[in-house]
Amino acid sequence: MTRPTTPATWLGVLAAAALLGGGALAQTSETPAHAAGEAAETEIADEAPDALDPIALEVLKTATDYLAAQRTLSVDWFVSRDRVIDGREKLTEFTSGGIILDREAGFVAHSENGPEGRNFYYDREAVFIQDIEANAYVTAAFEGELEALVARIKDEYDVVLPIWSVLSRDTAAEFIDAADKAAYVGRTRVAGRDAHHLAFSNYDYDWQVWVADDADRPEILMIVGTDPYTQGWPQYRAYLTNWDFAPEIDPTEFTYVPEADAERMAWPKIADIPAHSGTE
Repeated sequence: MTRPTTPATWLGVLAAAALLGGGALAQTSETPAHAAGEAAETEIADEAPDALDPIALEVLKTATDYLAAQRTLSVDWFVSRDRVIDGREKLTEFTSGGIILDREAGFVAHSENGPEGRNFYYDREAVFIQDIEANAYVTAAFEGELEALVARIKDEYDVVLPIWSVLSRDTAAEFIDAADKAAYVGRTRVAGRDAHHLAFSNYDYDWQVWVADDADRPEILMIVGTDPYTQGWPQYRAYLTNWDFAPEIDPTEFTYVPEADAERMAWPKIADIPAHSGTE
């Protein structure tokens, strides 16, 4: 991950993601990885009553265990989301960024959403979120594990750390334990890398995961989620690149030092935000 700076730093990431998204990003192989001689099912709905394919579960569990075991890592990401308008037209919104993480020391992350850039810092004493364009920031004191920090800022401030569902040591619960159905679709390639294509669903949601076919580094390469109940079936797509499990880390990077003219803003808690009355 390139260290947080200005949004212009991420133009290369956006350009690369645009090139990768041109239809050749993932192409499923004609040869399935299991059930030799038989075509792998691509529709979870066609699975047998016992629809939790053990191979799909094993591949994803291997990946989540591997990521959870890494004390340090860095990764870049590109996320696109569909917004359905009037039940028909779709607009695609996207964010991009990267994170450098040391589970024992903290993290620094960058997120870019259109013209807006945010930097996130945590140094085991306080968490900071910087609004780059406004030269402003919010902060809250916190000492503890990363999982506890992420839960607190989500519950109290409705703030979610980008792609934390992949980085958390509780990732298996998010992606595996929640599944009612699981299918191993087959082997494929994602941006030039061999990968396993997995598909999962429960009553509320469908999701697909692509895991690197690499016993030494079973990285999560891509995730696609689908809302089956909203007209238009909007999707969420996350592409994860440049995984590094031994990044050079300077712990001072995790501490935000505001500029002299930076403005400290109030960070309203959810309880302080008035509910919409519905009368406007």
